[in-house]
Amino acid sequence: MQVLETVIDAIANRNRLEIELIFQLFWILFFVGLIPSWIVFRYFNRIARWMALILAIVILLNYIGLVIFYPTWADYADPAEANVAAVSWLLRRGEQIYPTLDAAGRYINNYGAFSYIIQAAFLSVFQPSIFSSKLAGSLAGLSSLTLIFLLIKHQLNRWFAIVGTAIASLCFLNQTSASGLLTSSFWVRPDSFLLFFSVLGLFLVVRGGKAIAIFGSAIALGVSTNLKVTAFLHFIPIYVLLLERFGIVSVLISAASSLLISAVPYLLPQISLTNYWKWLQQVRLKGIKSEQIPKNLLWTAFMAIPSMIALLLNCNRRWFSKRWLYGLTLLAGIVLNAVISSTRGALENNMLPFVPLLIYLPIDLFRLRASRPKLISVLGISAAIAFIAASSLAVYSTEVKFVERMNTAPGHRAISDLDRFIAAHPNRTIGMGYGAVSYQLSSYRPPLVFAGNPYLLDSASLMEMQASGLNNTPEKTLQALKTCQTQIWLIPKENLPFQVYSYYPPLQKLFSDRFRKIFAETYDRRESTEFYDAWICKK
Repeated sequence: MQVLETVIDAIANRNRLEIELIFQLFWILFFVGLIPSWIVFRYFNRIARWMALILAIVILLNYIGLVIFYPTWADYADPAEANVAAVSWLLRRGEQIYPTLDAAGRYINNYGAFSYIIQAAFLSVFQPSIFSSKLAGSLAGLSSLTLIFLLIKHQLNRWFAIVGTAIASLCFLNQTSASGLLTSSFWVRPDSFLLFFSVLGLFLVVRGGKAIAIFGSAIALGVSTNLKVTAFLHFIPIYVLLLERFGIVSVLISAASSLLISAVPYLLPQISLTNYWKWLQQVRLKGIKSEQIPKNLLWTAFMAIPSMIALLLNCNRRWFSKRWLYGLTLLAGIVLNAVISSTRGALENNMLPFVPLLIYLPIDLFRLRASRPKLISVLGISAAIAFIAASSLAVYSTEVKFVERMNTAPGHRAISDLDRFIAAHPNRTIGMGYGAVSYQLSSYRPPLVFAGNPYLLDSASLMEMQASGLNNTPEKTLQALKTCQTQIWLIPKENLPFQVYSYYPPLQKLFSDRFRKIFAETYDRRESTEFYDAWICKK
């Protein structure tokens, strides 16, 4: 009962539910629900199916509503989203997105080039803004869910498609280590694209003809490994399906083609493979955060509960002999990815692309069974109710706080404030600085880059560099500060400049004493707006 009390207290106080607590809650609800589930199974089977359908539609509408509303909020869920938006526009302007290790501009992140190419395309078509920077991720999230629906509908029927897609949407939202992770299936960072291309690859290999399966999987794998080198881990099970359908030659053609697709962006002059690889080497220097490994595995295990319950209730020797290699490579990929994705600062959103692969297991099993699946049974009903209830409480504990944060943030007013300041200072270079309390007001930096200003400092990149042991403000950066390459720095109002701390343990100050000393010697606070103090070069 202590678990239930903890959950109630957390919900009442609007605190997030950690995955360990969610797992315990599931098992309590599962055993408590066995008798009510037997009653439902025995007397209200048909009503239960309709109730499940209605509940699934409500869950889907919640996800779709979040995805649609997210671009309309002028705030980002995570500071790294601002980085992707700004650097994507640098690419559109023809600037280097992977500068050298000692370059003045400190804005690189370890994201692959396709992340910026996709965003740059949307920014170009819809005009650069925070709204348009979110469109690609939102479209990816909705497309992922749509493809899952179509796959289940094709393999089974519409009822299973709606219920299965609703469960998938709960899994997408059920990431509770930080409130912003709620949006990871549709945010600006590459996670939304990694999820989409995983679902796309699975969909085309399962449903497509030979040519579509080969080249569709090649595109999906090529883009994904460009976005993230370790993405091949969640494509190995997909290639097992390709092998079983069309043979080893098809796998070899697809894999070879994916290498070419992955390399295409580096043909552009402003995208350096050499520099990207050097920056990527810095990631391993962050080291593995051992306590994150069990969290990644536990989160994935919880996401696997619907699939595992369905398999336990319905599995047979014929199906197992057909899909054992898929299951083995899926399990191996999950374990390896859980370890690799446990560097400092990494969270469970790195496990998200495995969700559709887990969902495919019971879909395939039910398709192969000649008899009606035993999903509607006492154990099945109890497990479904427990999973949906535990997941919904976890999502609610995160979502209510996130929506409140988005609705109360000063996003639109702050951006209007920036627009007025830019208009009042033509022909001056303006940069977004950082204060002493939070990063919120500094996350509105993309509009400055969209207006043509230089981009010297990005907090997300600086944190990564610092965590890797790299000097995040080298001599060239300090020289750019001394020579006023950025003539005006906007600092959150009434904040001491550049006093913020990194999110990464051991939570040290992001900027060195030397950096702050040079800034104080070079800039004076001379103006203020509604949200910012303008520190202007003394020279």
